[in-house]
Amino acid sequence: MRNRSQVGDVLTLAVAATLALAVANVPEPVLTSTAPSIQSVPAARVEHIRDREISELAYPSSDGRRVPAVLSMPRGDGPFPVVVTIHGGQGNRDLAFIRTLAVPGGISPTVTMLNEQPWAVLAISYRAGGGAVLGMEQDDVVAGIRFAKTLPRIDPARVGVLGGSHGGHLALRAAEVLGREIRCVAAGSPWMTNPRVYLFSKPDQPPLSEVSERARAVVLSTRATILPGLQRNRGLSAAALDALLAERSIEAHAAQILVPVLFLTSLADEQVPHIMVAPTIARLQTAGRDVTVYAATKSLHGFYWGRDVGGARVGRGEKTPEELAEEAAARTHILRFFTKQFARSAAEAAAMMEAK
Repeated sequence: MRNRSQVGDVLTLAVAATLALAVANVPEPVLTSTAPSIQSVPAARVEHIRDREISELAYPSSDGRRVPAVLSMPRGDGPFPVVVTIHGGQGNRDLAFIRTLAVPGGISPTVTMLNEQPWAVLAISYRAGGGAVLGMEQDDVVAGIRFAKTLPRIDPARVGVLGGSHGGHLALRAAEVLGREIRCVAAGSPWMTNPRVYLFSKPDQPPLSEVSERARAVVLSTRATILPGLQRNRGLSAAALDALLAERSIEAHAAQILVPVLFLTSLADEQVPHIMVAPTIARLQTAGRDVTVYAATKSLHGFYWGRDVGGARVGRGEKTPEELAEEAAARTHILRFFTKQFARSAAEAAAMMEAK
């Protein structure tokens, strides 16, 4: 087992106020008639940005629902590895937002860095409302990852996944479902890895008693939105809800993740406190999995994307030199992780995991 834990070791672009709002990490809302539909996706169109080919696509989920995606391809014949990126916050994102997780030169230095490699980048989304949390949103993501394997010029044996926050949750959950169908997975501050703890732990007992007052308030506010939606939209009894939370717990089923994992967390994260992710990391380590952990000390939620706007940065002012250094370190870890995993042949990767 490899376990490398490091604590602490720009690109700035102007964006419109609407885009700043789009990148905010907010709890999943109840879907209303005015919410954007991820079924309304135009036919694929191709454009060229820098030396990349950008296509806006859609793929079918398990129930046939069309989910939007954006593909950034290197020029050449391939076959290329692909990094599937998964956004955080609410679902039902439009293509303009999804593009920020695929297209170079946008608001995320991390995404730009991925585009500088000889890899494809596929940004996918997932639905919101109607009981999507711990439900069909997971099917949407699994379908998106499998869709990536079918694309022309893609090497289906070299598919990596990178998700942050809600997207980190979905990336890890997909890794539990997909097994060795993917090469590796990276999760930035993955949200709600233990639904029972997140939704029902008491504020005056660990882990909530051990986080900052501000972090505790964020968790309590988010659970107040999520829990009624789960109960109302599914009509679950208390026993049935408990069974659902146990079944969909990433922490409880961590040993089902068979591929190398990179965690990017921060001790200063108020949306997803490091202490709430630590038990999942420990489960994977106990199971003998290949786990790498980068834990920042000063950075706010979402630091792994390197954005300067939206989300946890709203009202927090300019980044400190320490935060900028931690973001750069996170990008270095992401680059090294995917470079290493993609460099392994399929036989080497399988042999490595069989030895665990």
